Amino acid sequence: MKKKTSSYCSQKLLRSVNKGVQAMNIELISLIVPCFNEENTVGEFYIQAEALLVKMRPYKFEIIFINDGSTDQTGQILNNLAAENSSIKVLHLAQNRGHQIALTAGLDHATGDMIVTIDVDLQDPLELIQHMLKKIEGGFDIVHAQRRSRAGETIFKIISANLFYRLLRWFSNIAIIENCGDFRAFTRPVLETVIAFRTPFRFLRGTFVQVGFRQCIIQYDREKRYAGDTKYNFFKMVNLSIDAVLGFSAIPIQIITWLSIFLWSASLIYLIKSLIEHFVLKTTLPGWTSVITLLIFFTGLILFCMAIIGSYVGRIFQHGQNFPLYWLSDARNIDIDHFKERAEELPEIRLIRRTLGKNEERKF
Repeated sequence: MKKKTSSYCSQKLLRSVNKGVQAMNIELISLIVPCFNEENTVGEFYIQAEALLVKMRPYKFEIIFINDGSTDQTGQILNNLAAENSSIKVLHLAQNRGHQIALTAGLDHATGDMIVTIDVDLQDPLELIQHMLKKIEGGFDIVHAQRRSRAGETIFKIISANLFYRLLRWFSNIAIIENCGDFRAFTRPVLETVIAFRTPFRFLRGTFVQVGFRQCIIQYDREKRYAGDTKYNFFKMVNLSIDAVLGFSAIPIQIITWLSIFLWSASLIYLIKSLIEHFVLKTTLPGWTSVITLLIFFTGLILFCMAIIGSYVGRIFQHGQNFPLYWLSDARNIDIDHFKERAEELPEIRLIRRTLGKNEERKF
């Protein structure tokens, strides 16, 4: 059954294409596919991707799989695919660094004119890439894929996702696109802009909206997971929410400021009331219980505010250490000489050239 898709451009959130914009000339398309313990889905993803590539000829493709420290047979399966097809490129992260940094590693090594980021679980239809290509060739720079429905997901997952986007709307300074994950297509200039954002606390959904350019949305119905379980559990969703809020907004600090002003004003009013009762009305009511209760309440509030401020300070500290976002233990079909210029800008590429670039062919 053919999947229904629709597209539109939000006038409030996204810019429309100006008349007279030159259409993008696409020759090579890069698919960025992060994987973590996906031995049951990688093979089927490759089969469906190959079928799509045949339909989309004469466009050329490269598929960049990022093995994010998998502990199952995902890495070996990817190596076997790369041995059979030189257009399959594999990056093996030496340590699990998380979905967002795995995507970043793939972006750093993409060489296409149009880049597509997509998960390997086959919940996002590969056929939608053809519609994205039409939008890019029509003049858009970024095409977001927005979920119209979410098949096979639990009520808890749906509720938590809604709370996630609502939280971002309240606390973020950018117009986050609701129900839009990491399935999107974009042009080379957008890629070069996004990879310049090197914060270790990644939230690419916000970054792609933040960078601007000409953007549009394509809606689709999300399918059930092909196999296995989701790798985004509750705690990872919470961490992603924290990264999004703290990475794109100082509103929590502003809330603390206004809260402190309100509490200071309330305490001043209460002080005046107590003085009037004591010196004018000559009545002083005992209130040890209320004092202790207020003491515990405000102590907890102070600790909570300190935790928020500490989170910002901790992020500044970690960012200032300037550690690489990721490092590789192995790779397949990656020509490191192709990224010689990028190595001057990105410490991760320089590290890869030093650790894995000793091969005489300069290709691994």
